[in-house]
Amino acid sequence: MNYVLIGMPGSGKTTIGNLLAEQLNYDFVDSDHYLEANSEETIPEMFAKSEAYFRSLETKVIKEISMLKQTVIATGGGVILNEENMLHLKKNGLIIFLDRSPDLIMRDISNHERPLLAEDKNRLYNLYEERIDLYHQYADIVIANDDRSDPESVVASIIKQISNSL
Repeated sequence: MNYVLIGMPGSGKTTIGNLLAEQLNYDFVDSDHYLEANSEETIPEMFAKSEAYFRSLETKVIKEISMLKQTVIATGGGVILNEENMLHLKKNGLIIFLDRSPDLIMRDISNHERPLLAEDKNRLYNLYEERIDLYHQYADIVIANDDRSDPESVVASIIKQISNSL
């Protein structure tokens, strides 16, 4: 079984995913890093061509990494926009939504690393409103990654929820 982290850009999926994988003695894959490592383009370069171009490449990667075993997978924030992605991830995975408020994300991220957010700070708030229902729809577990939570306590909450769901 895989554990798949979904959530907004900057919600902590990579940080939490690395720690969770370490705790579970699982492999860790970040779908965005995997995509870049297997491409001659960076994600900002892919987005410069078009978001549709990026999303098609993302779906190919999701199909591939969803077949892995005993892996914690951190997905890109928009993975939930394509139902096919989520069907692949759910086949062999428990979906964990890391819910972090846009205010906290804005405080923590640098926009040059986030292509969808680089042009307009309001974009994050709009994306959250557009995506929140989909995150909840696909999530097997919802974990608040709020200001009171350090990464280790978020991982402990995930492990507790995983144990309760088995």
